[in-house]
Amino acid sequence: IYLPRSQTQSVSASAAAVREAGRQRAGAHVLLVDDDNAVREVTAAMLRSLGYVVSEGGSGGAALEMLDSIEDIALVMVDFAMPGMNGAELARQGQARRPRLPVLFITGFAERLTLGGITDDQIVGKPFTEQELAQKVRAALNGSPAENVVPFGPPQRVFSR
Repeated sequence: IYLPRSQTQSVSASAAAVREAGRQRAGAHVLLVDDDNAVREVTAAMLRSLGYVVSEGGSGGAALEMLDSIEDIALVMVDFAMPGMNGAELARQGQARRPRLPVLFITGFAERLTLGGITDDQIVGKPFTEQELAQKVRAALNGSPAENVVPFGPPQRVFSR
């Protein structure tokens, strides 16, 4: 099937709403952490198109270094399932450094089961749309610190015989 390309650009109402939602805190600095380069690049591009400043890290260790050196980070978005330091441990260590810093988890359905105590407001489920990303980021940035802080206790040790 051949369909000719339109010469005019069309912006749907929902796309315009997504852009406007992102601009409410335009320029906010987001630290995006994902070990999958392709996912991180696409997510970073979406965040930048929404008007956010994005720093990218491929591991928990790199993210912690950025938290120590970049003062204006307003939000951490972290993939839950990463080798080495997973997203939960990164969130725990990051919030020990910056207790009021909001965290959003990027995760697939399977990992949601291991995120006990985390609300849907703190999860961006894979796959996600730009509209969902915009809404979750806006809510995290505009929410009260008590709503955005991930309620992690000290690491739990599990022993099996």
